[in-house]
Amino acid sequence: MSSEKILHEDNGSSSGSLRSDDSDSNPDSASDSLNSLYKTNDNTCAENCIEETKCEVNKKRGTCCSPVVQCVWGVLLILLSIGSFIFTPLDFMLLEKLNMRPGMPPYEWWSDPPDEVKLRTYVFNVTNHERFLLGLDQKLNVEEIGPIVYLEKLLHSNVRFNENSTMTYTAKRFPIYLPDLNNIDLNATIIVPNVGVLGIFSYLHNANYFVKTVLRSLVSMYNPEPFVQVSIYDYLWNFTDPVLEMSRSLVPGLVPVSNTGMLARVYADFTDEMTVKIGPQWGHKEFFQIDRFRGQPQIPGFDPDVCPDRIFGSTEGVMYAQRLTKQDVLQYWRKTVCKLMPLYFDSELTMFNVPLYRYNLSENAFDRVTNGTDCYDTVPSLHPGLSDTSKCYFDFPMVASFPHFYTGGIPKDKFVTGLKPDRYKHNSFVILEPYTGTPFEAVARMQSNLLVHDLTGFQEKFANVSNSVIPLFWAEYHQEGLPSKIRKTVYFSIVILPPLSIIISTTMLLIGIYLLTKLIYSNNLENDSLKSILIFKSKNNIANKNKMLAFEKETFLKTS
Repeated sequence: MSSEKILHEDNGSSSGSLRSDDSDSNPDSASDSLNSLYKTNDNTCAENCIEETKCEVNKKRGTCCSPVVQCVWGVLLILLSIGSFIFTPLDFMLLEKLNMRPGMPPYEWWSDPPDEVKLRTYVFNVTNHERFLLGLDQKLNVEEIGPIVYLEKLLHSNVRFNENSTMTYTAKRFPIYLPDLNNIDLNATIIVPNVGVLGIFSYLHNANYFVKTVLRSLVSMYNPEPFVQVSIYDYLWNFTDPVLEMSRSLVPGLVPVSNTGMLARVYADFTDEMTVKIGPQWGHKEFFQIDRFRGQPQIPGFDPDVCPDRIFGSTEGVMYAQRLTKQDVLQYWRKTVCKLMPLYFDSELTMFNVPLYRYNLSENAFDRVTNGTDCYDTVPSLHPGLSDTSKCYFDFPMVASFPHFYTGGIPKDKFVTGLKPDRYKHNSFVILEPYTGTPFEAVARMQSNLLVHDLTGFQEKFANVSNSVIPLFWAEYHQEGLPSKIRKTVYFSIVILPPLSIIISTTMLLIGIYLLTKLIYSNNLENDSLKSILIFKSKNNIANKNKMLAFEKETFLKTS
């Protein structure tokens, strides 16, 4: 009985254990086990991925930091640093500028010049014309009125690049009136010389008898006066006379224009085809110098066999040559003056923290040349300080000078009174950055005068004005600074870039030397370690061999 009870209990416990096993095998417990398995697999996979990523990083790091790569980088950095010391980034920029590639900043700035040039015009009012014609005053007296301010707009178009490393384009200049900057009433009247009549008489003073007879008839018919009253606007833009208009209708070949307005004549034909030098083959000194003007190398209107002056080597004033020195002479071409104007180094100065050079127009620019090659003289000869400009104005008797006859060989009261020459107000100069040839400020001041020849063959009132030079007006072309983007670019290129390039080049050199030195030191250290290991192993091998021989010897002796 006791055995049966025990057997029953054992069966119960067995069944209980079986039930508990059944409960463990239910679906919930199975899913838990599967999730735990998934989690374990995920963790293992993540750990494996991390390990693989670390391995790849270590491999890349090992590749990047390998001795061969370090050696290549070291040599490359040293070569780059030496090259940057020899050929600096500034040299590269100046060389690239020579090509004038469309889309690059130098070309874009030139193709659309900034509106920075102001034209200030001053006219002369005659105050004693009646007394002068009556013989009460020996000389005319003039007073200056102005300025009348315009913006001179410059347009570049029709650009084409030639095979001989030159660039041809069309340059057009025209003025735009600026009412906000003007205090002069253009409707105000002034007394001025009758430029059309006096100019035609002076132009034809050596004409034949028939031509002079026609002119006398016109004078008798219209009875013009040597001095007239006109508005300032008409004097500048619409100045004519019935005698001039009739003369042009009768003999248009002798009288090419009927409107003698001062600015009207200056800007009547100011669309010019220019050809300039570009490209590395010309070098920095000849960059953007004029090679042809309207297809010709000489100044327009002059005979190349008589006048040795050539227009090539000059500049229109927008861009100058690069790498200028204090010994360089800048040739400035302005059709208004009809001659090349030389500028010489004057002083060093700083504007906007940029070191600059100032070049002044020679005070002898209008003097006579004594070697027989004076292209700007007339017959009879002009006074020093005057330059013939008639070749650019249909042979009309016009001469150029400094404003108020400043400097030159003309005393200020030689022809008229009332002039007040002042070096500060009447000289011309350009201030530019010498490496890039960028003009920061430029002022060109010129005076136009009427040259009156001997008029004794006409009425007495005209004869009184004979053999004189009458100031008509003078103009100032002033480039007032630069746009901020150009100024900042020049500042960075000249002031910031050179020391910055030295720092970068020096840093590259030091890093290259460091990499090579480190590599050499590491190789020497590895060689020493290898030698030590080989020596240690060889010593161990010898000791082991000695021990083996000793053991074999001892065994042999015992056996014996």
